Amino acid sequence: YLILPPGIFIIILLIASFYAKKFKKLFLLSALLLFALSNKFVSNLLIYPLENGFLKDNITPKAVVVLGGGVNPNDILKASPDAFKREVYGILLAKEYNLPFIFSGGGKINEAENIKKDIEFITKTCNCNLTTYYESNSLDTYQNAKFTAKLFEKLNIKKEIFLVTSAYHMKRSIKLFKHFGFKVIPKPVGFFYNPNYTYFDILPNAGNFHKSYKALHEYFGLLSLILRGI
Repeated sequence: YLILPPGIFIIILLIASFYAKKFKKLFLLSALLLFALSNKFVSNLLIYPLENGFLKDNITPKAVVVLGGGVNPNDILKASPDAFKREVYGILLAKEYNLPFIFSGGGKINEAENIKKDIEFITKTCNCNLTTYYESNSLDTYQNAKFTAKLFEKLNIKKEIFLVTSAYHMKRSIKLFKHFGFKVIPKPVGFFYNPNYTYFDILPNAGNFHKSYKALHEYFGLLSLILRGI
């Protein structure tokens, strides 16, 4: 834990805070912040509010909407780990409730086109006969909601949905989809919060830093919605 990043960088910053002639406080503060963000107790504290307290509308969903989360075109299964959990859970929901499956995601690398290969493989393997639609123009969550709303209007589907995305990303997604007229039952997947602790959790590691990064990214995203009046 202390030799691998970020531990080694925390040690370097601490040493610098003792021996540097200038910026001692800056080095010390940087070391403490990096340690905190790489610590499970702090990362759990940051992620927990995002992954809990979802409110659901009293509806009977008319479709399952799955939000993209990144792809790697060179992989056998194209979806990133986050996105793969979303698409598999979405397929299971669509099959269980006999609903259309709608994927939303574009990006510089056309995510929908890459994900389509995953979905075709999975549905064929599990013998899931689903009606599938793809929204392939969106570049962010705001556009996911905006362009999915247009797709629903084009298909004449009532905007009442199961919304599938990563748990940490759900609150911002709900706000945006409601902004564009949807009623939502959240179906989060890929939870980061883990209440089980060991003695080693006091030490910094990259996994906790990644979790803190995801949480801070979402808080800035939620702040941006407030600034936009959403």
